[in-house]
Amino acid sequence: MTCVQSGESRQLVRAETRAAADSPKFTIITSCSNHSRTIEDCVASVAGQSLNEVEHIIVDLQSSDDSLDRILPHQERLRILNGRAGDTRFQAWNRGIRHATGDVLGFIDGADVLANPDVLKNIARALQDPWISAAYGDVLSVDAHDVRQVRRRHHVGPHSSKKLSRGWVPPTNALFVRKSWYRRIDGFSNQMKSAAGYDASLRLFSHPFFKATYVGEPVIRQRLVAPNMPKLHEFLSRTGEELRALRAAQINGYQALAWQSLRKVGQWL
Repeated sequence: MTCVQSGESRQLVRAETRAAADSPKFTIITSCSNHSRTIEDCVASVAGQSLNEVEHIIVDLQSSDDSLDRILPHQERLRILNGRAGDTRFQAWNRGIRHATGDVLGFIDGADVLANPDVLKNIARALQDPWISAAYGDVLSVDAHDVRQVRRRHHVGPHSSKKLSRGWVPPTNALFVRKSWYRRIDGFSNQMKSAAGYDASLRLFSHPFFKATYVGEPVIRQRLVAPNMPKLHEFLSRTGEELRALRAAQINGYQALAWQSLRKVGQWL
């Protein structure tokens, strides 16, 4: 029996084919620093994406464990770069940006994984409008030993000028941005050690021509670890960096810092 496609079915097939052809190429950049226990999960989550055009760059920061030994068997699907011992993950990400060939960049650490195999396909769909600069989603906090066990979900939510005035930006690991924008802001600041991701996102979202869309779905699984009480000088350093970032973005710094602190506490309750 011959099966004849309806006109509607043919249109749907053509639309899906056209959408696949128009999908941007993604580059996922991962910093690896002694992540031997988790890095293979990270690699598998990127390799298992249903979208074909995906480049995965891993920047190894001179790991002293067997992280590199675990990465090397997968090198046919990776680009492995050597970072420097003592570099921050943001400096590793900058190195990845310089080598990236993708149109859209995403950043995840060696301990984390993409939420499901369709994450990048859904992000690509959100970026079909060329005027959209970035897309982002929610974060799943998962068990440190089993990423399938979800402990809580961080609903990031749509952005607004009111939220931005309080210093709100999506987490960097849940944000996928066209490479041209990271190049426009010159990547992550080398003058910041702990708040460079926050600073970069503030600079992006406060730009009048930067347009982002919220996909409303989980995009990353982040292993849940107990929060550590930072040493006083570390706390003051991070607070100082965040305040500099807020002032550079012309946002009320002290009010935003208070709001950010309450939000972080709320995520752990």
